[in-house]
Amino acid sequence: MAIPVLPESAPFTSAQRAWLNGFFAGMLGLDRGGVHSNGHGAVTTGGHRPVVAAPAAEEPFPWHDPALSMAERLQLAEGKPFERVLMAAMAQLDCGACGYQCQTYAEAIASGQETDLTKCAPGGKDTARKLKELVTGRKSLPQVATNGHSATNGHGAANGSTVQVHGATSPAAVLPPKPIPSDRKNPYPAPLLKCHPLTRNGSEKDVRFVAINLKGSGLTYEVGDALGVYPENCPDFVETILRALGARGDELVTTPDGRTVLSYDALVRDYTITRINERFAALLAESATDPSEASTLKALLDNDPAGVLEWWDVLDLLEQFPSARPPVPEMVAALAPLQPRLYSISSSLKTHPEEVHLTVGVVRYTKASRMRKGVASTFLTELVRPRQRVKVFVHPSHGFRPPADGDTPIIMVGPGTGIAPFRAFLEERAAVGARGKSWLLFGDQRREFDFLYREELEGYLKQGTLTRLDTAFSRDQPQKVYVQHRMRENGAELWAWLQQGAHFYVCGDARRMALDVDHALHAIVEEQGEMSAEAAKEYVKELSKAKRYQRDVY
Repeated sequence: MAIPVLPESAPFTSAQRAWLNGFFAGMLGLDRGGVHSNGHGAVTTGGHRPVVAAPAAEEPFPWHDPALSMAERLQLAEGKPFERVLMAAMAQLDCGACGYQCQTYAEAIASGQETDLTKCAPGGKDTARKLKELVTGRKSLPQVATNGHSATNGHGAANGSTVQVHGATSPAAVLPPKPIPSDRKNPYPAPLLKCHPLTRNGSEKDVRFVAINLKGSGLTYEVGDALGVYPENCPDFVETILRALGARGDELVTTPDGRTVLSYDALVRDYTITRINERFAALLAESATDPSEASTLKALLDNDPAGVLEWWDVLDLLEQFPSARPPVPEMVAALAPLQPRLYSISSSLKTHPEEVHLTVGVVRYTKASRMRKGVASTFLTELVRPRQRVKVFVHPSHGFRPPADGDTPIIMVGPGTGIAPFRAFLEERAAVGARGKSWLLFGDQRREFDFLYREELEGYLKQGTLTRLDTAFSRDQPQKVYVQHRMRENGAELWAWLQQGAHFYVCGDARRMALDVDHALHAIVEEQGEMSAEAAKEYVKELSKAKRYQRDVY
């Protein structure tokens, strides 16, 4: 059956007409008779979804747009409660790298639950400086808006915490955060099954396939979810820090959860030593016996909360300021707790019933004449051996899932390790026999060395699970080419898919790639939809509201 479109004479703007055509295409694609699985264990007949309660109206966040400058975002948040102003200072990518979403990170800072103002990685030092300026300038507790909206706006906190408001008294009473969910608080020790390279010899990168055994764990996940991994710090690095301190490693210290352990064990398992927080730097400034060192540290804290300190680790600070040697228990207590790392799941339980797969980019780089390593990637690929156990939990996705109706087209943009969830999407759609078109845009440095999951993707192309595969290998030609360029080259086709109701997904780097892809999407909508920049912006915003534009960025 041909899907009807609104006539040009319909009383709508070009943006409204284009969005409605895509919306109707997606809706009519559901009503094709027969019985369909919704991908979550439920079955619907005749294309009709089960009846659910209408969601509560969500509070509008006009500043929640990564395309806006910080000044523009803060202007839109003028007159709003303090936690909303804090939110406007963040990068608006909801990447989860900080353990929160933008909204919940801001609420945690406003409530006093979170004191680290440097966690917004995409926002970098500009966001850290602005947050410090806002928090320092705050004279009293904020008044919580009584506009009928919940403090979390209907979105669960990425770290499992919520803020609840009771009554209409002033100032409003803020209850303590709810306990962290049991799966995160009590991770399952799962055996490592496999770890092998996905990149080939000659690559400048090291990307690994990691498989973990879930047999007997009771853990289940859905495509689009992430796996939380509790890593441990590199023992060699811990020993280097202890030597710099003149410590033995057998000093008794207290962990974040109140246990008394040896300092060596605490530094390996409980505390962050690859990043500096203000509390630790302030402690060193107080303990420095050399006045010039103390003065320099204080200046860094006052003027550069996440500049130089952004890439320094504990050893850097100890080496730069040798007179700053606080007692070991105080030093350890000033460190930030070691946080779990979230990895996009690369598998479907329908294909691998007792396993979970990850696509892990190993982080190694040299700075200031010393090799630096990523904590979680080093732990998974160097420190843990097959059959040894890794503490894991499932972190549910907030909407980043393939369409419930397998007939709906999907467009997936996932360069590098951003391909992780899309491997899972394809496994899932193959397992359920989804008939909808699928288009993957993948990129990396070199086709010969960096084409992750090449054989699998080519197999999906042959069997029809994957309709189209476009690649961008940036260093295979003099002019660098990225996935956003492939999008622009195929703008007419991409627009046609959107008009057919396609869902658009992006996974990968939040600082550059996700923004470049977003700009390319807006440009395609503007050009192919023949609309103004403002109308194109509204069209993309409506895609997001309809859950047809989803991002999993970090």
